Amino acid sequence: MPIRWIDSRQDKQCTARAKSTKQRCLNPAAYGCKTCRMHGARKQNTIKRGNCHPNYQHGMETHEAKIERQIKIAKLKIIEDSMHKLGMF
Repeated sequence: MPIRWIDSRQDKQCTARAKSTKQRCLNPAAYGCKTCRMHGARKQNTIKRGNCHPNYQHGMETHEAKIERQIKIAKLKIIEDSMHKLGMF
């Protein structure tokens, strides 16, 4: 006996396609998603957005500040290398 919510849905099949054969996945789509569980079906409330997303760009550091920090790190590395050569470490 089929489950009631599967019969009433329009998007029953996973929309993912194979790169090699271009054929659609034959698995049923997860409830409320376009793809099956094998192709990344996730609940919408678990997807990170905005400030919570790891790729969020906060804009707190300018390009000039990054360049300045890189220059200071390079100078510090030169000093550290010279101290190693002189046997100070």
